[in-house]
Amino acid sequence: MKRIKFQLAGIVTATLLAACAGTPISLGSRVTGPIPTGAERTITAEACGFQLLLFIPIGINDRAQRAYRDLEVEADGDFITNVQVQERWTYAFVGTRYCTGLRAKAVRQKSS
Repeated sequence: MKRIKFQLAGIVTATLLAACAGTPISLGSRVTGPIPTGAERTITAEACGFQLLLFIPIGINDRAQRAYRDLEVEADGDFITNVQVQERWTYAFVGTRYCTGLRAKAVRQKSS
């Protein structure tokens, strides 16, 4: 009987931990040649999710990936560098809201 309880506890723990896995992302543009120099501007993006009743994730695990996709759209093909990540959270009545904010520099390559 103890063995069954131990196995059940292991399965429940593994299931709960698997549900909390986020999507890894690589920040910044991939360098295939020389790093561009030119006019740079600051770009920002943010994505949020909600943890309902501290157990049900709604848009939580992929918020960094969504924020980076929005950052790439804002860069409009320019080189992305100096990416800074800011996490914040806010309590709500039935859960917690988590947000991932990204701030970066977009460098437009000089035309020849």
